[in-house]
Amino acid sequence: MTRRVALLGLSGVGKSTLIGQVAVHTPLLHLQASSLIKAEQQHRTQAPDSSEALRTGPVLDNQALMIASFERLTRTTILPVVFDGHSLIDSCDGVLEIPSTVFAALSLDAIAFLAADPANIFERRRLDAGRERPARDLVTLAQHQSLAETAARRIANDIGRPFHLLDCDPTERLAELLAG
Repeated sequence: MTRRVALLGLSGVGKSTLIGQVAVHTPLLHLQASSLIKAEQQHRTQAPDSSEALRTGPVLDNQALMIASFERLTRTTILPVVFDGHSLIDSCDGVLEIPSTVFAALSLDAIAFLAADPANIFERRRLDAGRERPARDLVTLAQHQSLAETAARRIANDIGRPFHLLDCDPTERLAELLAG
């Protein structure tokens, strides 16, 4: 079976950018959680929700849609798969941890967590007009990042997979994880 790695981190930390950098040298299948949910909604002939609606709506119900789409899209691939997602969601009801069972259903080989300076995350979010996100100050972003990392470590432990913190030379580290 092809390698499957979850790359988790806060919205705005740079997951998609990192995956794009790795993809320059390593062919891979990049699957974003929100895109998977939207694809499954469309597959089931539902009107796809906006990213904001996915974050503020029935988050746990959406995980079943995401798993179904992930399974359908990875069934025949021979490429390494990078699942670009979150260990917790910043919702209108506060932060909500994604259950370990969701990640277990993806048959992952490893959990990686991308960390960055909260000031960099704040600035990326401020400059990204294409996405709606809750406005968070630096202290809150630091707290959320710490909670998200702890949740990612717990998930890795719960599903019996290695945890990798990507905070130094993340491009090379992610490429190594995909190579096995």
